[in-house]
Amino acid sequence: MIGIDTTFLIDLEITDSPRHEGALKLFNKWQLEKHSVLAIYSHSFLEFEHVITDSKRFNAPLTTEQAIERIWFWLDQERIKIIFPTEVSLKRALLWSNMFKLGRKRIQDTHMAAAFAEAGVSELWTANPTDFEIFETFDLVDYPKSENKGNAKLSAKDLIELKNEGRKY
Repeated sequence: MIGIDTTFLIDLEITDSPRHEGALKLFNKWQLEKHSVLAIYSHSFLEFEHVITDSKRFNAPLTTEQAIERIWFWLDQERIKIIFPTEVSLKRALLWSNMFKLGRKRIQDTHMAAAFAEAGVSELWTANPTDFEIFETFDLVDYPKSENKGNAKLSAKDLIELKNEGRKY
């Protein structure tokens, strides 16, 4: 199972992101595989909504309603598994926080990594692989920044809708 970090969700959505093309390539490759499952940590949706609606980060942020619509999109996909924290993943996250002396800025990533580890995620797509190296738990896949920032104009949702309509993109 492949876990995706919040950064991946954001980079798929924001076409002006320098990592949009890289995220889109990974997503398109995954779509063709047909048997693999993407795992999304439930709390990543909270972080996604918080970031994607921030007018200080983006020239044209999503409204809260649009952000929630995007979250529903992910929830409705067949090959998406939402990962929720468990008692065991909570204990693992607390153990890792102490063991690796992680501070408050690492709380979300540590809990996500612990929940993913508990759920059997073996690969993680993230723009910040160094944040997860310390856990030595996942094959980390970074998607590179593009030289042609913002060239791709379709979000993941747009691509799936076009595919469902039988249109080429």
